[in-house]
Amino acid sequence: MYNSREIGANRLFMRKSQVAEQVIWKRIARADHVLAGVPSERQLASELGISRDTVRSAVRGLIEQGVLARHDNGRLHVAPSTSARQCKSIAFVSSPEVSTDHQLWSDGVRAALEGHAVKLRPVTFVQWEDPVLHEAMNGFDGIFLVPPPDKMPQWLARKVREAPCRIVVLDHDQSASGIPSVIMFPPESERSLLVHLLELGHKRIDCINTQNENPIIMGRIAVWRRFIEEMGIDGQLRSWHLRRPMETAYLGVRDCLEKGYPLATALLCTTGPAAIGAMRALHEGGLEIGKDVSVCTTNDEGVGRYQLKTLTTLNPPPRALFLRTAVEWMLGTGPWTGPLLVQPDEIPLLVGESTGAAPADLTVVTARKPLS
Repeated sequence: MYNSREIGANRLFMRKSQVAEQVIWKRIARADHVLAGVPSERQLASELGISRDTVRSAVRGLIEQGVLARHDNGRLHVAPSTSARQCKSIAFVSSPEVSTDHQLWSDGVRAALEGHAVKLRPVTFVQWEDPVLHEAMNGFDGIFLVPPPDKMPQWLARKVREAPCRIVVLDHDQSASGIPSVIMFPPESERSLLVHLLELGHKRIDCINTQNENPIIMGRIAVWRRFIEEMGIDGQLRSWHLRRPMETAYLGVRDCLEKGYPLATALLCTTGPAAIGAMRALHEGGLEIGKDVSVCTTNDEGVGRYQLKTLTTLNPPPRALFLRTAVEWMLGTGPWTGPLLVQPDEIPLLVGESTGAAPADLTVVTARKPLS
C-alpha cells in the first residue's frame, strides 16, 4: 500500500505532467512549432522548472494520443494525423514597430478568417534577410505580409512567388512582381481630398510628410505634385525624417512657426500621425484648425474621429471585405483568380472639423502667439 506521502507525490507528478502536456498543446494551437519546432524534453524541463521524468511522462502520453511522434533521430514533431496538424496555419508577418495601421490590418485578417478552422500566428521580422521571414515562408500554409518601408528586392520577390506557402502582401502594391496584393488607399484616391480643399477656396496647399519616402509615400506626394501643377496653385513639400512621425510633424511645424516660415492655409499630410502632430503645433501657435488653417490626411489610421477637431480623411470600407479573396486562395488549392491587385474602386471622403473655408485673401499663415 502507498502511504499518504507517496500518494501526494504521485498527484504532484501527475499535475506537473498535465501542465507539460498543456504547454505543448498551446504551442501547437498557436503554431509555435512551425517556426521553432516542438521543444525537446530537456528544453521543456528547463522552461517549466520540472524534472525530465515528468516531461517524459507528458510526451509519452501525447505520443500515445497520436498528437506527437518522434523522428529517427529522437526529435519530437507534430504527428501528421493529429487535428492540430491538419488545421491550416496562417501567419501575419510585420515589422516589430507596429503602427495603428498594422493593427487595423491584423484586425481585418482576423475578421476575414472568422468561420474558418485556421491557426493565426503573428510573426515579426526586422529586415528582408531576416531568417524568421524565410522560416515562415517554408512553414506556414499562408502569409499576410506587411512589408517594411524599404522596397522588396527582386531576389525576394522571386522567392515569394516560388514559396511553398501562399503569400499576400498588404498595404504595398507588389502585383507588378506577380505577387497578390491588397491596398486600401490607391494613390489617386487622394485627389478627392485635394479637390475638397480647392473647393473650399484654398489657393495654396502644402504637403507635410514625416515618413521614409517608400513607394506608398512617394505615390501620395506625386499625386499632390501633379494636382497643384494641373490647377496652377502654389504648394511646398515639407518632409522631415526622424524616428517618430507624430513628434516629427509637431517639431517640424512648430519650427516653421517659430522661425516665421509661412505655411499654406491648407495642409495635406501623407499620414494620420503627421496630421495629428501638425495640428498640435498649429494649436500651440494660436491658429484655429478648420478656420485659420485646414488639415487633412489620406489615412487617419482610425484615430481621426477622436481628435479635438475631427480629422478630414478618406473613409474606406472594412478591410476584411478585401481580404476574403486572399483567405479563400490561401485555404484552397486552386490558382489565384482575378486581378493580382485588390483595392477599393472608390473611397468616400469623410469631412471633419479640421477643414473649412479658406481665410479671405490669404494663402499662408503664421503663428498668432509665441510658442513657449
